[in-house]
Amino acid sequence: MREIARSLDFVTRSGDFIELKNGPAYALDLRYASRNNFVGVDMYGPLTRAFLHKDCAQQLQAAWSHLQTLQPGYRFVIFDALRPRSVQRVLWAHVKGTENERYIANPDKGSLHNFGFAVDLSLLDASGTELDMGAGFDDFRPLAQPQLEEQFVREGLLGPQHLRHRHLLRDVMTSAGFSQLAHEWWHFNGASGAWVRANFQIVE
Repeated sequence: MREIARSLDFVTRSGDFIELKNGPAYALDLRYASRNNFVGVDMYGPLTRAFLHKDCAQQLQAAWSHLQTLQPGYRFVIFDALRPRSVQRVLWAHVKGTENERYIANPDKGSLHNFGFAVDLSLLDASGTELDMGAGFDDFRPLAQPQLEEQFVREGLLGPQHLRHRHLLRDVMTSAGFSQLAHEWWHFNGASGAWVRANFQIVE
């Protein structure tokens, strides 16, 4: 956990990152800061706070503002935001050589999470209930893939309400300049990988 502590110290001392706090816009459910994740281990230790690079955080705030025009009182539930590369290495070691390897970025290259330019999230309605997306966070089944949604709706494996919920999340995020991964409904990048890696420092 020493690496995590150093990462947290770097992030909090830097002026480049903004903390996402529980409130009207966000509810935190940081899965890698608990055992409720596909590894079954708390990988974050002292990192119990969520951060994004300030540019990405501004985009997320814009997405929330757009959400309010469509569904007042809704907010985002944040599953993961900035992720130190030391944690990326743990995730990679867990899937390397398996069919799930494609879901985790190789830490040698780095995920955009490692720069604070990616966020994993879903939606809560005005009562605080999480919207049903038809598949959960870090669900490695094809059912979780946006690129296959129409197929699963035709097959009856996703219902119209699942599609509406996914479209709402996707629409408010893309309106703020985010792009969604084709195989994860919850993952959104704030900028292109090439641009981020060329211009920003990875958080070790």
